[in-house]
Amino acid sequence: MDHTMKSTNKTGIVLAGLLLAILMSSMDNTIVATAMGSIIGDLGGLDKFVWVTSAYMVAEMAGMPIFGKLSDMYGRKRFFIFGIIVFMLGSALCGTATSIIQLSIYRAIQGIGGGALVPIAFTIMFDTVKPESRGKLTGLFGAIFGMSSIFGPLLGAYMTDYIKWEWIFYINLPLGMVAFILIAFFYKESLQHAKQRIDWAGALSLVGAIVCLMFALELGGKQYDWNSIQILGLFTGFALLAVSFLYVETRAEEPIISFRMFRNRLYASTMPLPC
Repeated sequence: MDHTMKSTNKTGIVLAGLLLAILMSSMDNTIVATAMGSIIGDLGGLDKFVWVTSAYMVAEMAGMPIFGKLSDMYGRKRFFIFGIIVFMLGSALCGTATSIIQLSIYRAIQGIGGGALVPIAFTIMFDTVKPESRGKLTGLFGAIFGMSSIFGPLLGAYMTDYIKWEWIFYINLPLGMVAFILIAFFYKESLQHAKQRIDWAGALSLVGAIVCLMFALELGGKQYDWNSIQILGLFTGFALLAVSFLYVETRAEEPIISFRMFRNRLYASTMPLPC
């Protein structure tokens, strides 16, 4: 009985670390959006402020499938901890930015960390809990994204008005440190991992397709007209790279995304959507 209680307590601690990491990552864009007025007032660069959000989202979306696959091959814990460290590093750098371009670069570093945190958190959860509890916990994890959209703007507005905008980034440091400790010391994973070949062609075509699509959606109607050559070129690049990715994945020995899993109707209907 004591062993069961200890195991249950460790599982709860691990889940708390995962939830904290997801909250930190998902709240970042909503909290930054509220503070953008003050940030632009201090740093300038009104014509480039869209990159502050775009850099984070592009890096995060491009990294998700890559880190998900790497965690399957080499272990979830090391890449999740890597994501926490990179996210905290990006947060610390964002607070020291002296220009909007610097801030955008540092936000991309944050996004790389977020790209590792979100998909691997769901995977660790599925590995840790029993099958009968996964549905409830998936709902709880999903609720974190809803909470971030509510409390992120409120927290961003409070910090901007009563402290300084830099603290919307610095607040991630204590949260990330707690999540790091909970996962590093309490999550024990199997040391047996499948050694597979990395699908470099699939990874590059997927990242390129995501980058083209995200930039087209972010810049279209803002910096460029929807029918401008820049936006049409991005959409064309997305289409070509997406077709290339589909072609490569059907022939890869160990694809980044295996299309066989979509033939499982249960999987296709219950697959978690972290964004």
